[in-house]
Amino acid sequence: MNFIRTHKKLSIIVLIVALILFLYGTTLARYIYNTIHNYILESKEFYFNSTVLDMNTKQYKINNWDGVSNYVLTIDVNNKKNSLKSTSSDISYNIEVSCPDTVECRLSKTEGIIYQTAGTDSYQVTVIPRNNFYEGDEIEVTTTATSTSPYVKSLSATYTIGIETSNFTYDITDAKNDKFLTLNLTNALTYYKVEKAFGAYQEGDRLSNEEYQTLTDAEKENCFSAKVTLTIPTREIYLDMTNKNYLAKISGSEQTETIDGFNYVKEFSFKMEASSSEKVMFYKEDITKDYTYPIKNDKSIITVTVETAE
Repeated sequence: MNFIRTHKKLSIIVLIVALILFLYGTTLARYIYNTIHNYILESKEFYFNSTVLDMNTKQYKINNWDGVSNYVLTIDVNNKKNSLKSTSSDISYNIEVSCPDTVECRLSKTEGIIYQTAGTDSYQVTVIPRNNFYEGDEIEVTTTATSTSPYVKSLSATYTIGIETSNFTYDITDAKNDKFLTLNLTNALTYYKVEKAFGAYQEGDRLSNEEYQTLTDAEKENCFSAKVTLTIPTREIYLDMTNKNYLAKISGSEQTETIDGFNYVKEFSFKMEASSSEKVMFYKEDITKDYTYPIKNDKSIITVTVETAE
């Protein structure tokens, strides 16, 4: 009764919710219940949040798993409502994961603590294939983090992970308030193609990695495994020009844009070795943005165009 007296507006909302529950059923009911529960917790200055999990189970659709390698999901949790408000005590929480029998899901830990001084914590879910997967197959992985002290609150997300067989993949690692993002590129091809005839090799010939390594540096210039072109929205992110792939760019591939009297790289191309991975770093104009791809954004802020030796 004391709670009703001190929260008259909330009590009215509860009555309205009861009516909605009766009329519309459990899905909307759960959403409204969670909203009210969160309101009560925040009135006690308790904040247990995440950029990827939500009280109402966030849904993600990813289509960049090869179905053979392990797939890793990184999950963060924090004690903040915003940059000014945070929980004034440590938060203990438990972690769960569920997935189909066709894969094994391993947690990096089953419980954690968000220390007040740190403000954040994280864990990983590693998806390990048990069956053979084919392009077009999908699996669902759901993970839940539940605070146990000082209050109880559950956050969850369901990831629908699709199989896409590709010899070239990329993703973007980023987070809010990070000053830069990282583009991760992987070329899984194990061979090269001759694009300009030399010696005994003709245009279009395929070379194994072992054959390629016996060539001189000048001869290697006539071959490629993957040629990558990056197109950059220069008013949103800026290339770190110390990246080795930019320093080794293909001659004549660079395009720039002049902003306030300064030239910024708008596009460039470079070659990637067979069976290799590379990282490209970009500085962000707005550090409050999170450009993580594909888990948080359906579209990459960087346009990646690739020509492979297939």
